[in-house]
Amino acid sequence: MDIQKLIYTVAIFFVMMLPGVIMKKCKLSTDGLGKGLSNLVLYIAQPALILRSYLREYNSKILLNMLWVFIFSIVAHGIFTVAAMLLFKNSPDGKKRMLRFALIFSNAAFMGMPLIESVLGSEQLIYASIYNITFNAWLWTLGVYICTSNRDIDGDGVDDGAHMRKNDGVDLVHVLTHPTMIAAALGLICFFFSLDASSTKDLPIYARFAVEVLDGLKSLVAPLSMVVLGLRLAEIDLRGFFKDINLYICLALRHLLLPAVVFGVMFACTIFFEIHSDVIISVLIMASAPVATSATMFAEKYDCDSAYVSKVVAVSTILSIATMPLVAMLTLI
Repeated sequence: MDIQKLIYTVAIFFVMMLPGVIMKKCKLSTDGLGKGLSNLVLYIAQPALILRSYLREYNSKILLNMLWVFIFSIVAHGIFTVAAMLLFKNSPDGKKRMLRFALIFSNAAFMGMPLIESVLGSEQLIYASIYNITFNAWLWTLGVYICTSNRDIDGDGVDDGAHMRKNDGVDLVHVLTHPTMIAAALGLICFFFSLDASSTKDLPIYARFAVEVLDGLKSLVAPLSMVVLGLRLAEIDLRGFFKDINLYICLALRHLLLPAVVFGVMFACTIFFEIHSDVIISVLIMASAPVATSATMFAEKYDCDSAYVSKVVAVSTILSIATMPLVAMLTLI
């Protein structure tokens, strides 16, 4: 990987957050703007980005790489999950749930995917989309479980009628119907049928029109994602926040230690198997991304400590500007 290019790209992403901060501080944004832009990215632009990455000629080597990414994405989420479930046991209930959630789930969608496109190229987005399949499956199963399992809603410590959960199980409907999952499924069909759009000038007019629409929509992902993060960062009051030791444990594991473990597993596998470097780089970037912004959404949805986790997300996002290039340097080994 070109580390200088990665640092340069991360710096650009940081600057892209500033308009969001300025708009919020200068009261130029309306209520709900951040949520609206988030929905635009998650439900329109990002599926377009994913689908566009699959419009290429079928290649068995790429298919093998996709399989490796899928395997390593499961390994990565498994490593983060084991660490999270072993830690934070003495923290207050709402905070404990959010610390575990923050440790497991990275901001692969908002930062990982556009960063991979900028550093590795749009062709490698096909690997990022595979990682996102695991992410979404984990999010709407384990993520829901973390937020809802054995919730004492009334806080009386008694297992009575009020000792209820907002959701007693995993949300498989969200797993299967999430737009990014649908885009990946459609993309795989296009890939297997070799619907190649690498050269739009050779396509029929209707196909070229569709591809250029996808190109326009996918170009929204990086700038809008960063503006949304800027809007959210501007809302956070961090006074007194850094006295929490669990914050440092969570961020050290999320940003440095566990991504290094994931890399170690992948590097060990290269001793026995031939694995393309793009596989390792893609998984490493996605795994080392900051805390997922969906942590705040889940905290609000399931009555966990949303104020606390919003601060974790903010600090993690700022910290990632330095840590993601640092972790990426492992690929130079």
